[in-house]
Amino acid sequence: MCNPPKCPHGKIPSECTVCNPSEVGKPTSSDFSYPASVNFGTLEKNASSGSRTQTFTIKNKSDYEMKLSYSTPSGYSISGLPSSLTAGSSSTVTVQLNSASSTGNYDRRLTITASFVGGTGSNDFSVNLYATVVEKGYTITVDPTSKDLGKLKEGYTEKEAKEKEITVTVQNKGASNVRMDAVKGNDHFLVTAVKSDSVTLENGDKAEYKIVPKQDLKVGTYTDTITFQTRENTSATFKATVVIEKKLAPLTVEPGTLDFGIVEEGYTALAQKTVTVKNNTEYAIRLDQPTSYSYEVSLLTQTSLPAGGSTTFTIRPRTGLPANAYNGVVELYGSGESAKVNVQFAVTKPAGPSTFSDVAAGSTFAADIAYVSQKGLMSGVGEGRFNPGAPVTRGQLVTILYRLEGQPAVSGAGFPDVAAGSYCEKSVKWAAANGITAGGKDGLFRPGDSITREQLATFLFRYNAYKGYVSTQRANLADFSDGAAVASYAKEALSWANAAKLVNGTSDGRLNPSGGATRGQAAAILHRFCVSIGR
Repeated sequence: MCNPPKCPHGKIPSECTVCNPSEVGKPTSSDFSYPASVNFGTLEKNASSGSRTQTFTIKNKSDYEMKLSYSTPSGYSISGLPSSLTAGSSSTVTVQLNSASSTGNYDRRLTITASFVGGTGSNDFSVNLYATVVEKGYTITVDPTSKDLGKLKEGYTEKEAKEKEITVTVQNKGASNVRMDAVKGNDHFLVTAVKSDSVTLENGDKAEYKIVPKQDLKVGTYTDTITFQTRENTSATFKATVVIEKKLAPLTVEPGTLDFGIVEEGYTALAQKTVTVKNNTEYAIRLDQPTSYSYEVSLLTQTSLPAGGSTTFTIRPRTGLPANAYNGVVELYGSGESAKVNVQFAVTKPAGPSTFSDVAAGSTFAADIAYVSQKGLMSGVGEGRFNPGAPVTRGQLVTILYRLEGQPAVSGAGFPDVAAGSYCEKSVKWAAANGITAGGKDGLFRPGDSITREQLATFLFRYNAYKGYVSTQRANLADFSDGAAVASYAKEALSWANAAKLVNGTSDGRLNPSGGATRGQAAAILHRFCVSIGR
């Protein structure tokens, strides 16, 4: 048998791809050896270049020379990949993750395009690259980091609290495993692990927690910074907020108190004041028309209130009322529900003309001085004078209150700086025995010291309590520029006195708590106080 002739390339001419390039197609997976993937695994943040570098081998398994090209994947560098491989040859390729400065997944694809020299087509071969960059050591995060759970009404049920439930997710973002351990800072919220309180989390693993408001929270705003801790002493925080609102009565009125002030007998008709009644229920309420003996009450604008509906009416004192205090309530009823408006009004007898030579008729404190002198609460200073601009002393003020009380018999110890037989000895003993004064920290009373406005308010406040007169009205001292300067012992007393319109602010918006009070000012305050308690 004869041997067929060979071409210059050592092959049968009809089978030589160089002599006959159209006979060769494109490479297949059997012609090209490469890895399906390169996995860098989990790398710590800022890992060294060595740990960010791997190699793999490619090989031309065919009998023909192969041309190669590739596209560099984002975030990676490729080196050692040749532009061609001769038949049967191989090459080592180096892949490097450019940086590990940011955490995250770096999953990319390296595509190698191969074709035969003189072939008729090409094929793409893909190498999947995997890398995850995590924080160093032990790191957990929580998602979300904060949540406002909204509002609940005072006295809310467990079901209502459950409706506010939120799920937060704790995730291990570090290179090392962690074991969940404790939850702290949840003073007003219940935190419950969905699976286990002590679950172990590998990198990327998550644990879920349910968070709901605790039962029986009082009215107010509650914000807790809840800390999730691991046994490895790492933590993450979540801020939860919930608002507990006051639960409204089925019927409410606004305003709840109307003060028509103090007038003298013979007064003309006073201005009406409007009251709004609101139905806070989920059902309709039919109201009865309110009435009052001492007050004129207008007809309701509507008597049938749908759920959430409101109506209005007006109130004013009747004219011609005799001297007295007319403090009471105007009540509303309907469908088994009720509400009331507190009303305050006083009528006094006109004070007679002042008999003091230094108090002019119609002057600022003329009516007040006439009132207290005619009641026997304050007297002149001699020679027919009242001296309204002189300061009031502590001893004088308790003497006035003692007279107001009717000067009852006294007993008990006084103070070492109040001389026996002095004008205020009995007054001071009476005031000390009944909790109206406790003296100073040094055990002295200092009867000759000028009284301050906050001391005067405190004496009146304690006397008011001693008499059993209840008043829940309080002013906000923060509304005054010097409200923070009020002594701690006098805060409630001055708040009460200002709300009761006994001690008013100054023209420049101050309370002036440490300022003195004159005899004229004291007469005005006593006049208001006596009328307000119906004396």
